[in-house]
Amino acid sequence: MAGSNISRDHIAMEAMKVLMEKTASDSMTLKNKAKKFFGMNYRTVVAFDQKAIAKLSYEMADAMIAQREKILEDKL
Repeated sequence: MAGSNISRDHIAMEAMKVLMEKTASDSMTLKNKAKKFFGMNYRTVVAFDQKAIAKLSYEMADAMIAQREKILEDKL
């Protein structure tokens, strides 16, 4: 992706979305998963550690950007 304008913040935001969805999915009980499957009302309580998710997301973004730059350097 030469000349890519995808910013660090955008990559981190996408990583945050994935981490939060994964955390919410893992915390849902089997009973609530069944209710969701059948279209019934269900309730989940998820407590996100916002600082930890943000830190991990930016670490992931930095690693992805470093890999992208390495690939670009290898092509030159």
